[in-house]
Amino acid sequence: MTYPPHPAVTRDTILCEGRPVTIERFAPRGKDAPATATVILLHDAEGPGPDRPVRAEAAALAEAGFAVLLPHYLERTGEARVGFSGISRHFGAWRDALEIVRAQVPGPAALVGRSLGGALALALAARAPEAIAALVLRSAFLPPELGSGPSAGPLALPPVLALHGARDALVGRRHPEDLHRRMAEAGGSCRVHLYEDQGHAFDPRTDADAVARGIAFLKRGFGPI
Repeated sequence: MTYPPHPAVTRDTILCEGRPVTIERFAPRGKDAPATATVILLHDAEGPGPDRPVRAEAAALAEAGFAVLLPHYLERTGEARVGFSGISRHFGAWRDALEIVRAQVPGPAALVGRSLGGALALALAARAPEAIAALVLRSAFLPPELGSGPSAGPLALPPVLALHGARDALVGRRHPEDLHRRMAEAGGSCRVHLYEDQGHAFDPRTDADAVARGIAFLKRGFGPI
């Protein structure tokens, strides 16, 4: 389906290594949103097109009172969507572009990421945890730069909510479980919610539930809205 446009969205661009990257800004519509309640929403490898559920999530976050930035970070490498080889080749370039986006937010921002976007959120938070208030991850993998597996050590990150399908054959459930273990070893807080009947991409009902859980988690982190 194609999602209707949010009534208060604007676009601008930033330059990353000479390439323009679009940022969509969804204005908050809830009441009494705290001044620092900015969410950087990171789409998956399919991009932020009009048929992508990330657009409904952006609108829901704005309706809940958050200022939402939706960067089209794939533009940094000239792509509309990307496969496995492109992810391994361009991950660092997208991360660096998103660091420029994150630096535009005056206070701590929350990062919400789907799949590839979740991995990028983890990489950003590991580099500058003081600039990130919280993370909501959907079907996210641990990026190679953070290490993985039983031998990987403690990982100090801001509070995390990891939403994952127990039947995800693309990014196994060991990723959120490994993240939970490593954050606990570092004294951090990582909540994992597994959807037992879901794979990597959630069905519409589950996607809506995941959006609602993410909003509730962020409201607790930012204070009442």
